[in-house]
Amino acid sequence: MEKIVAEYGNIIIFLHIISAVIWVGGMIAVRIAVHPAMQMIATPELRISRSLNIMKNLFHLVIPFIIILLITGIILTIAMHRGEPLTHAKEGIWLVMLINFIVMYIRRGKADELSRLGKPENVAEAKKIATLLSNYMIPVNIALGIIAIYIGAMLHLG
Repeated sequence: MEKIVAEYGNIIIFLHIISAVIWVGGMIAVRIAVHPAMQMIATPELRISRSLNIMKNLFHLVIPFIIILLITGIILTIAMHRGEPLTHAKEGIWLVMLINFIVMYIRRGKADELSRLGKPENVAEAKKIATLLSNYMIPVNIALGIIAIYIGAMLHLG
């Protein structure tokens, strides 16, 4: 593994960083820029539908980058940072983020199914799920991602 990092280290680190930036940056853009604009849509059914569609697009965009982040993280951990406490902290943070992402992905799909049924009670339940995702789960992943990026900078500059 050390030989791979010695030969392709710059590419591996670049892929690792750009993947983190796209995942965390995508969530920041959706939460800070897109979410408030979506609240201006007057029809609740349309607002929920569009919000869930935006989340779906974001989630599908970041899946390949999450996989790249995982692979490059494993390579970097094995080759460069074995046993360092900060490395384990960073691994733990990304694992919590991944679990949170999987839960969000599943819940978004459920909310989408409910919103398509069109009944008021189903739309209300879809709204609860969408609110949970956008107001709590995405911000948790944003905060964790920023912390993990900071730890990564400390490890590589340290």
